[in-house]
Amino acid sequence: MKLTSDISITSQPYRKMSAPALSLDFGQQVYKQRGISVGLNSVLSFARNSPAVRVAETGVLETVAAGVLRRDHVFGTGEFLGALFEPAATNLLLHSHDFTRPYWVGYASKPGFGGGQPAPDGTLTAMTWNCADTTGGAGGKRGGILVPDSIPAGVSTVSVWLRASVPLTMRFGHSDGTSQPISVSTHWQRFTYTDTLPNSQNRIFMLYEDVNEDIDVYIWGAQTEYGSAVTSNITTNGGAVTRPADQPGLIGLNGVHDVTVTYDDDSIDTFAAVAVSDGWWPNLSRPMVKNLVVL
Repeated sequence: MKLTSDISITSQPYRKMSAPALSLDFGQQVYKQRGISVGLNSVLSFARNSPAVRVAETGVLETVAAGVLRRDHVFGTGEFLGALFEPAATNLLLHSHDFTRPYWVGYASKPGFGGGQPAPDGTLTAMTWNCADTTGGAGGKRGGILVPDSIPAGVSTVSVWLRASVPLTMRFGHSDGTSQPISVSTHWQRFTYTDTLPNSQNRIFMLYEDVNEDIDVYIWGAQTEYGSAVTSNITTNGGAVTRPADQPGLIGLNGVHDVTVTYDDDSIDTFAAVAVSDGWWPNLSRPMVKNLVVL
């Protein structure tokens, strides 16, 4: 008698996972098309028709040339945030750094400003005032600056860089009623406030202190812009200035794809089954992108 056995083993055939059609890792600066490393400019077009400001890896602000993609970082530490893709924005304030101009009106008592102080971008363009030199207003002590203007209308965001020789509380915003208390430390910080213009006092910027003590306040980069989010600094010197939009676009892809975008805060947008062709770019919900993957 002949014994035979027939043992067969079946399994799913091995299939190598295909690489993404495109992977842009702006943090590691690794860019791949179907798994093959490529130069960024071969898969991404980019334009911006003016210089613009970013935070460099050194943790300080710097201005890059027109047409240069900005990789943005945390001010002070230099931690990477994302590639920066901003819409156009206009600084409505006519003098962003020079607070001695008559354009800047005193709040109760206008401070006497000194110039030539180190600014967040490393230049000697910041100004300073001493709180003990400001008197006026409630209680005989209150000093600051404001800009009266009744023309702008709509949601707008005001911002400014501040630090102090000793920590203190100030008041910052658009006007008395549209402002908030802020805690100014000995390190540069950018403060922001959003509300709707015009307000009952027809002001578009207001900052004041009322400690009346021997404390130096350092100030730089005042900005008022339309919208509910602050954008990168726009320097003005006698007139409003507009920074053009960053204009990115994918290159070399045609067809229907799923696209995933990861932002600076690690939130994710997924764009399912979108028609991608040369020049296409997703409608971003945040301006800083860590990575973008096209499947």
